[in-house]
Amino acid sequence: MSRKPEAFTRILALLAMLTCLPSAQAAVIDTVFRAGFEAEAPGDVPASDAEAARFLTQATFGPNVQEIANLRKVGYTLWMDQQLSMPLTSARVHLEQLSAAIGTPPTNGFSQNDRVDRFYHTAVYGRDQLRQRMAWALSQIFVVSDTNGAINDDIIQMGEYWDVLARGGFGDYRTLLHDVTLSPTMGKYLSHWRNRKAAGTRLPDENYAREVMQLFSIGLIERNLDFSPMLMSGQPVPTYDQDDVAEMARLFTGFNYSNATTIFNGSNTPPAGYMPMTCIQGEHDVGSKTVLGGVVLPAGQNCLIDVEAMLDVIHLHPNVAPFISRQLIQRFVTSTPSAAYIARVATVFQNNGSGQRGDLAAVLRTILLDTEARNSSPPANFGKLREPVLRLTALLRAWNAVAPPPSAGQPASRIPMGSGARGFSQTPMRAPTVFNFYLPDFQQPGPIAAANLFSPEFQITNESTAWAVGNTLYSHSYNGYVGQPGTQSRPWVDLSPLAAAASNAAMVEIANQRMLYGSMTTATRTALTTMLTSLGSATAIDKARSVAYVTALSPEFATQR
Repeated sequence: MSRKPEAFTRILALLAMLTCLPSAQAAVIDTVFRAGFEAEAPGDVPASDAEAARFLTQATFGPNVQEIANLRKVGYTLWMDQQLSMPLTSARVHLEQLSAAIGTPPTNGFSQNDRVDRFYHTAVYGRDQLRQRMAWALSQIFVVSDTNGAINDDIIQMGEYWDVLARGGFGDYRTLLHDVTLSPTMGKYLSHWRNRKAAGTRLPDENYAREVMQLFSIGLIERNLDFSPMLMSGQPVPTYDQDDVAEMARLFTGFNYSNATTIFNGSNTPPAGYMPMTCIQGEHDVGSKTVLGGVVLPAGQNCLIDVEAMLDVIHLHPNVAPFISRQLIQRFVTSTPSAAYIARVATVFQNNGSGQRGDLAAVLRTILLDTEARNSSPPANFGKLREPVLRLTALLRAWNAVAPPPSAGQPASRIPMGSGARGFSQTPMRAPTVFNFYLPDFQQPGPIAAANLFSPEFQITNESTAWAVGNTLYSHSYNGYVGQPGTQSRPWVDLSPLAAAASNAAMVEIANQRMLYGSMTTATRTALTTMLTSLGSATAIDKARSVAYVTALSPEFATQR
């Protein structure tokens, strides 16, 4: 067997992963056989720091110098294998520990803000970057929101819902849809928790029945594999109608907490508050039901059998592959993916090469390693506006932000990540509606819409949100740096590499490499250089603060190419 030394080193690294991480066994074996004991394909290793940073911008919560160096050493394939094998950084376990330390709400201040702080801490410091980034993407498809009063106090339960998405993000879609459907957090948010069968003038709630089709699986109209609409007599073909919704609503009756014995009792005290819901058969509609495509579910079945049968029907619907694939491409890579890109990813969704449908890990690998994603000179219509959350996490990761200590009098398990991170235009699992912060089909009026491009993130971009994002970035750069006076109450960026620069030009170039990955335009470079010149004899750290903050406001940092 002949093999290049560096490639052989990667095989040894894979075997080491198998020793250290038993759960990684399947991924390691798949990788070894996928490689066929041959050298990696040309281009598997990024040719430059900029190429590595571009990939990490798509796949993580932001590049940093350490991860760029690691990716350039191991290559895309092994990096993804490592990430797919990485254990979960749990939100729920952390929140349970915090609750045990300080007691239960509302008297102790334990709130959804503690959950948000945990999100940011994991996004900035967690090793399972790809898993958490996938959970972030999925949380914008399978939406729940703490703006809903039914779940606003369910802090630990919402932490578990996040973990459901993070665990399921590398599994199969059918299992994830099952876990989401039976989650009491989703049940309370979309009203199929304690949903009762028809009686007299009472009808089952239709919320989840509608959204599981419209938002979580098949969408409103029939699609080809490349997401183009199927037409009949020149018109789109609806995927379902109101009769389908009404029949589906009858399925989602009889569900309650796992510790309930009637539709009215049971408690949301953990773990019952986040365990899969149980079936109260007396409240389930046991009549036969005709669902999508005319599939008839027989009478006399209990809640779980009915729902499992329905989820199988949804899972096999041809729309699921392009519908989910396109949204994941939007969340990771580009707002307007080409039809061919969507079709390639949807084909893998249909069959991962081993006969498995809905393999989300394979789908994610295809999205990130596709030729369009890895094209180092993408066309003008490629890319996306960076979400506010991803702009903040990228800033903190670029400058190796130092985590804040617990506030005085607080347990070590309470993580203060800064109130600014909780209050600007986009907060994890705090979307205003089940339709997320923005719609996948949103087109910003003007040149973007005229070019028939999609721009979801622009739907939350206006004067107010631009001001809020700018203030938050200010708080975490210019006014949040290592060495500043005062008590640390949020992550402080380490700007020492900037402050140590030998000249204004060198300082600008360091910011270019750390934050813009070599993509700084002449206009931005000129603006920064002029600013530094105007600062005259200001201290090196004051110049560094200014450069980091203004670069964070630049168009290059606000966009992902």
